[in-house]
Amino acid sequence: MIQFLALAAVTSIAAPAPRPGWFLCDSVDAPVAALVGSLERGQSLISVVSRGTGAVVTRRYAVGAAEAGMSQVHYPLTLAGRPAGDLHYVQPAVLADPTTARTPTFTSVTLDGRTLGCRWVANTLFMGLTARRSFLVTEDGRQIVYRSFDAARRGPVVQTAGIGRSNAATLTVGRGVRSRVGAATRFRFVNLGYRYDVMVPDTGAARVSVSRGGRVLQTETLLGYTLAKP
Repeated sequence: MIQFLALAAVTSIAAPAPRPGWFLCDSVDAPVAALVGSLERGQSLISVVSRGTGAVVTRRYAVGAAEAGMSQVHYPLTLAGRPAGDLHYVQPAVLADPTTARTPTFTSVTLDGRTLGCRWVANTLFMGLTARRSFLVTEDGRQIVYRSFDAARRGPVVQTAGIGRSNAATLTVGRGVRSRVGAATRFRFVNLGYRYDVMVPDTGAARVSVSRGGRVLQTETLLGYTLAKP
């Protein structure tokens, strides 16, 4: 029997049009990302984002019945009736502490013969991406930590605890604060005079902004995100 850990997490996709998501596969070993739309009537809209050009290609795949083997679950994909790939899920029960699985535990996506290894880190509170960057907010011990990853400077794959995989971060800032601001969840971090705000509205696209001295220097609107509920 396949048993899924009920995750208090929500995934939202903004490209090419807003829609509910199932999960994000932010590839750690290729300059692409797969935004996997929610499963509806056995189908999922999957958007593939080129991290180099920002091009987004979206196709509707049929998702077959889960094929389980021990702790591994595979969802076969078909396109126009032909085999087109696979979604690979690992049951959180295999982790030393299953409660650290705060976001969906999909470890790879295979589309048209190409397999993408998905970024996954234990105790992730938020993950999101643009064509240029990826963002990760985790709970490390007693502090909240922000990490950003520049797609053009993707480092080697780093294995983390259990099924975790990521890359060396371009920027890491600790001692973050999570709060509610109006109808949004905000993660705020301060480092060397710079303030980093991750804003996740209850509806609409999430944004990451950088400011200094009260002046906003940069704001990026995310193509997709997953937020773990407190």
